[in-house]
Amino acid sequence: MVLLGILFSALLGRVYYLVKTQPAQTATSQNSWKVTVATTRGTIYDCHRRPMVNEETEYRAAVAPNEQALAAIQKATSPADFAALRNALQNRAPASVRLQKPVGIMPGLELFLVPRRIGSRLLAPHLIGYLDHSGQHGVTGIEGACDELLNRYAGEASAAFAVNGSGRYLQGTATERVDTTGRSVGGAVLTIDREIQAVIEDVAAEYIPKGAVVVLEPSTGAIRGMASFPTFQPDTVAQSIEAENGALLNRALAVYDCGSVFKIVTMAAALEQGIPSERSYTCTGNVSVGGTVFHCHNRLGHGSQNLTDAFAQSCNVCFIRLAQDTGADALYAMANNFGFDQAITLVGDLGAAKAVIPTLSTLRSAPAAVANLSFGQGYLTASPLHIARMVATVVNDGVQPSVHLIAGYVDESNHFTEEQQGGGQRILSSATAATLRHMMVAVVRTGTGKMAAPTECTAAGKTGTAETGQKSGDKPVVQSWFAGYFPAENPRYVVTVLAEDAQNTGGKAAQCFCEISNELYKLQK
Repeated sequence: MVLLGILFSALLGRVYYLVKTQPAQTATSQNSWKVTVATTRGTIYDCHRRPMVNEETEYRAAVAPNEQALAAIQKATSPADFAALRNALQNRAPASVRLQKPVGIMPGLELFLVPRRIGSRLLAPHLIGYLDHSGQHGVTGIEGACDELLNRYAGEASAAFAVNGSGRYLQGTATERVDTTGRSVGGAVLTIDREIQAVIEDVAAEYIPKGAVVVLEPSTGAIRGMASFPTFQPDTVAQSIEAENGALLNRALAVYDCGSVFKIVTMAAALEQGIPSERSYTCTGNVSVGGTVFHCHNRLGHGSQNLTDAFAQSCNVCFIRLAQDTGADALYAMANNFGFDQAITLVGDLGAAKAVIPTLSTLRSAPAAVANLSFGQGYLTASPLHIARMVATVVNDGVQPSVHLIAGYVDESNHFTEEQQGGGQRILSSATAATLRHMMVAVVRTGTGKMAAPTECTAAGKTGTAETGQKSGDKPVVQSWFAGYFPAENPRYVVTVLAEDAQNTGGKAAQCFCEISNELYKLQK
């Protein structure tokens, strides 16, 4: 009995303490109903600090079971949203709803203007990525790679209504508002340019049902545009997962058979070895190496050609002979210098997959492997971003730029901090780079890339058609490339176009490059 008396006295003392010292806190926690109308994350911007997400705003309301408030809400919501609201209010507790237009302030209604994460169209969806079901964490792209940063600037819009012990709204009581959504101005600034991104998405969709486009600024390595096809929008992720076209795959960062765009590397290795561009080789349409017969795309042969003509006409036979004279070691070393044995990391775990080349021991022991590599076939794969960086190195006078996607960061006070970039690395001599640019101009003027020639400006580049050894139905799977730059005399942008499975889809990489160059040139005037 003594012990029970002591325990009972202690309990009474605790109750007295709570009643006397914390009445307001206890009443508030037990007699209010919080309605969260919106949660936000930090913003992702383009290079000009224009929002890629949180671009648009929308009205949302926290509504108590009040007939006057409901009458006003009904005129400002869709029938489906209003029906959902009425259903939510059946238990007489407050709820939230999205509005199509603002309404007047009245008892039982709190109105908020909040950022809308995704507007009518999300540009660069493969780069931006999408969120999980909670809407609070990124799954892919920048949303995933910068998840911690973007959640650092999370905000909330909410209203706390007074309710009785049964959780029902108390008419005529004050409402506590919280709105911290303004913090979402903080976030990441990308190197992407919204206008360039819109151009490449709109133009390329007409030419490449499957594939990718990358636009690089060669002097800085900044990625100004990156698009993958087929595409998706965040509200179609579920359907895209079930589809068989791989719409969620960012093809700009995936690796593919390269084909003749790799001839830039072969030619660079030869020139660096001191082989002059005036050297000539004779193409008869085929050549045998190590017991394997290799064919030129011109089965009748190109005849005798110097290296500039062989590059312009993309002659496989001449390049096989050139690689034999250059040597396996020099070719392998040049491919490594260009980064064909590396992944390209952009931010976090976001980046291009590791490119693949044959091992040096394989090249030394198998002459046919060297022959295959000389014109971009065999055990060789790289991403469109790798190819774009390769061309940018040639344009940048032989210095490989540091490819990057993040320009900097913004805090909640809108203060910008620039991301420091690594310096470029010299890969080629200035003389070799100049000779390669001259050869790439010839490709567009007189060679295999004439269909890539813009009407608004000059351009240069290299075509590529890669046989994969696979089939789709009864047709071989062929990857079509055009990697180039414009204007030819004063390069501003490098544009790489990959048309995946071009044999079946009719992808036209060179024509796509032509139209993108025209539109971007007009955009920059």
